[in-house]
Amino acid sequence: MVNSSRRVFLQGTLGSIAVGLLASCTHNDSPISATGSGLRFAVASDGHLGEPSTPSDQFYTDLLTALTNEHKSSPLQFIVINGDLIHEGNNGLLPKAKAYLDTLPVPYYVTRGNHDRVSVDTWQQLWGYGTNHVVERDNATLILLDTSNEAGDTLCGDDVWLRQALKTVRSTVPVFLFMHIPFIHNIQGTDICGNIVSVLDDFPTIRAVFHGHDHTKDQGIFYQKSALLFDAHFGSSWGTTYRGYRIVEQAGQTLSTYQYDFINQIKINSLIF
Repeated sequence: MVNSSRRVFLQGTLGSIAVGLLASCTHNDSPISATGSGLRFAVASDGHLGEPSTPSDQFYTDLLTALTNEHKSSPLQFIVINGDLIHEGNNGLLPKAKAYLDTLPVPYYVTRGNHDRVSVDTWQQLWGYGTNHVVERDNATLILLDTSNEAGDTLCGDDVWLRQALKTVRSTVPVFLFMHIPFIHNIQGTDICGNIVSVLDDFPTIRAVFHGHDHTKDQGIFYQKSALLFDAHFGSSWGTTYRGYRIVEQAGQTLSTYQYDFINQIKINSLIF
């Protein structure tokens, strides 16, 4: 059961994401510089390599060029590609996507999306880690949560695994959760991953949750002490009118983020959390 205040939040998330709740974050459209800890990383999602009638290879090379230039301009420490690396299933394209991503100038991590229809064993063999995985870096903990399966179903993710993982991570660095499928599955806010919401309630150490899947959403809102960040798309035939990625930076205890349209070189939806 979801209480009334939480239901209002959930309905607002997908139905009217820009109204009211965004006031919980501090917004501006000016550049934000990282100082202090030097934590700076990028998140992109939904490349859909192999989608018919799209220049999907060009979408990948455009992203790689943009992220390489980003790193040269202001160094990134790592990159996360948050699901749907390929389009429509187990057709041998995932190794090709990996070959592209292996040219990135910094370490990168991936989550499985509903279009990345390979087995857990195949995923493990290709990437060297499972579909649920914790990455402990010097100044951040990354939790990669699987929200699909080989059939391409949209799932909530393993809340038992997530809860156990969060019990073991450090509390001295920011914790970031990456899950391709949002934990609210529909615009009405009636199909909700209640067990994931309970984990978020119980572990305020999660500073941000990153979602892909819905290519039309590039905003962020605030829930409890976590920012919920939607990352649009860098490939595919539908979604926001631009293709881009998200930058996250830290200055002291403050985290900031924005979407970046790398075609027109414009920063979008800046916020501090």
